[in-house]
Amino acid sequence: MNKPELLAPAGSLLALKRAVIYGANAVYAGVPKWSLRVRGNGFSKQDFEEGISFAHSHGALFYAVVNAIPHERRIHTGFESQLEEVASLKPDALIMADPGLISQARRICPQIPIHLSVQANTVNSLDVKFWASVGVRRCILARELSLSEIELIRAECPDTELEVFAHGALCIAVSGRCLISGLLARRDANTGACNNSCRWPFKARAIRCVTANSKNDLPDDEVLRAELEDTDNRPGQWMDMEEDAHGTYLMNSKDLCALPVLERLCKSGIDSIKIEGRSRSPFYVAAVTRAYRLALDAIAHGEKIPDESYLIVNSIPSRGYTTALLDPKRPDLAQDYENNSPGQGRFRICGQISSQDPDGTIHVTVKNRFAVSDHVALFTPSGIKDLDVSEMRDEQSSERVAIAPGSGYFVKLPCPYRVDCLMDEMVCFNE
Repeated sequence: MNKPELLAPAGSLLALKRAVIYGANAVYAGVPKWSLRVRGNGFSKQDFEEGISFAHSHGALFYAVVNAIPHERRIHTGFESQLEEVASLKPDALIMADPGLISQARRICPQIPIHLSVQANTVNSLDVKFWASVGVRRCILARELSLSEIELIRAECPDTELEVFAHGALCIAVSGRCLISGLLARRDANTGACNNSCRWPFKARAIRCVTANSKNDLPDDEVLRAELEDTDNRPGQWMDMEEDAHGTYLMNSKDLCALPVLERLCKSGIDSIKIEGRSRSPFYVAAVTRAYRLALDAIAHGEKIPDESYLIVNSIPSRGYTTALLDPKRPDLAQDYENNSPGQGRFRICGQISSQDPDGTIHVTVKNRFAVSDHVALFTPSGIKDLDVSEMRDEQSSERVAIAPGSGYFVKLPCPYRVDCLMDEMVCFNE
């Protein structure tokens, strides 16, 4: 069975390093201004240099994301010079979507492979063959494909690398090419300026109520016929809508989780499994990377996916999970009608370890409240390790304390493990 590459997001240098240490075979980071993660993308030239060096020194690959779809005026604002600068750092591939920019890249840096972004909406084998004919080495397949369609494409295109998204946020759009943000806020998602309009809260005011029995045999409850107002962004502008007990999050998809179908994805012969999340925290990247590393290794050895993989993905913040169009289910099982932001999850970051003494004592900068009675653990590249916090002491006075109240406090406690302050996280379980 093919063992695909595990590709993890790097929205920051720390996230990149954690992804690599927690098991990623490759990482991808956005080129500022020319990728679809403008917000929070702080990668400088120095970060690229250090990130590429770190990845390569640990046997991992580094892909630079240049997948914006620019309008005419924007293509004359320094693309060639920035591409030359990125190319000089020798990333292992460029992830691109726009045919014009791809042609420029083929001319400026023909030695660097091109991976076709999901934004290009590759949905059939003829697409793959076309892109291969113009020099694209890998196609990142559209999120709209089912497992069986992926298998058919692989059978028709045995010589082109194929990549599939396996975990992360989903947009109500075609391969992420969403117009909602542009229409509502004049912020074009296809140039990296998405403002997550599909997750805005909407307020309803009643016009009249009807019973569901009068509406195509829906469950026997009441449906509110209403007008909607986007209170945060378009106050005073009302749209017709209906609302039931679940609310009105109209376009709010659950997150993708391919663990239930990961073995079949591996058997399909794809070359890369991709985790979404360049806007997520370094802890999130580390956790999901470990979950899929464990799963892929188990599948490669003919074993079942370990419980720890499911524990991790079910314990980090998410909007709930769906296999989406990989393995379609009822539409209501893919939508979150009740919340517009990720749930808290079972893991809560409770402290950052600043240093460790020779005797094992760790010094902790408290991030969120925890107490000596709580279930606290270290989340590490080698697994989750329970931590006894019953002897917690104040950092300055060394007096024993029962509670670390939250941000702004510093405590110390004995630890039987050697700690990597950069890679290990201290988490509290929300029991």
